[in-house]
Amino acid sequence: MSGAPLSGWPLWWRLLLVSGLWATAFPVVRLATRSMPPFALSFGRGVVAAVVMLGFVMATGALRGVRRGIWRHGLLLGTTNGWLPNCLLAVALVSLGAATVALIQSTTPLFVALLAFPFLPAERPGLRTLAGMAAGFAGIAVILGSQALLGGDGLLAGGLVLLSALSYAVGTVYVRLRQPGSPVALSVGQQAASALGAGAMTLLFEPAGAFDQPIEVWGAVLWLGVVSSALPLAFFLALAQRARATDAAMTGYLQPGFAALFAAPLLGEWPEPRVWLGGAVVLLGVWLATGRRGP
Repeated sequence: MSGAPLSGWPLWWRLLLVSGLWATAFPVVRLATRSMPPFALSFGRGVVAAVVMLGFVMATGALRGVRRGIWRHGLLLGTTNGWLPNCLLAVALVSLGAATVALIQSTTPLFVALLAFPFLPAERPGLRTLAGMAAGFAGIAVILGSQALLGGDGLLAGGLVLLSALSYAVGTVYVRLRQPGSPVALSVGQQAASALGAGAMTLLFEPAGAFDQPIEVWGAVLWLGVVSSALPLAFFLALAQRARATDAAMTGYLQPGFAALFAAPLLGEWPEPRVWLGGAVVLLGVWLATGRRGP
């Protein structure tokens, strides 16, 4: 796509929309994994999202004229932005709170910035962007506090979330670098690949009764597939092709605040005052990093 990268309000409302939708996944996954094994949950999520997107493209004819090569892009993104981070996050959410996991994953823009140096030379972060990311990272440190990840399961779960953040960063840079086209068609391929990958993990590592779940758990799977996957992914793929990679990755910085808001009534995980203080610092960092640049 041609044209100047998005900035200002056109960028901000897209960031807020994608972040809000994606952030609902953290508390819902944490709630659902109390009953459903994490890989099976990720598989169900991918299947629902793939069916929704496939139904949409068949109804609208959105696949007409799409290049065949787009399915290769979908396969790669179905790993980097699909089954791999979905499975890692689902495992981590068994041990860590929803807001904490969202906060650790918000390191994604830092990984994007690092990858931009070798792969996106025209989008290498400037001083303002680096300052914004530093402020955002400081806000994350405030929210996490000194006792967020103390040993054992918490430390391992935190490492899994960092791996998911790196995986998302690779996918973000890839989309910006390759400009694969049609976000809707790309989303179909990605969700299908995500379902296949998570399904393989389920068959290999989880019991046969993993899908024997009550109706409310399947309601959570439906929510994850539609609201937390299909919709934000399609919006994000469009955003990633119109915004700088580091700007698009700022959805990671915005998700923790939304996750905390959703986790409070759903899980009873009420944010402490330092969470709100840190969230304000994070928002300042996002504003600095995504503000309008000079020529």
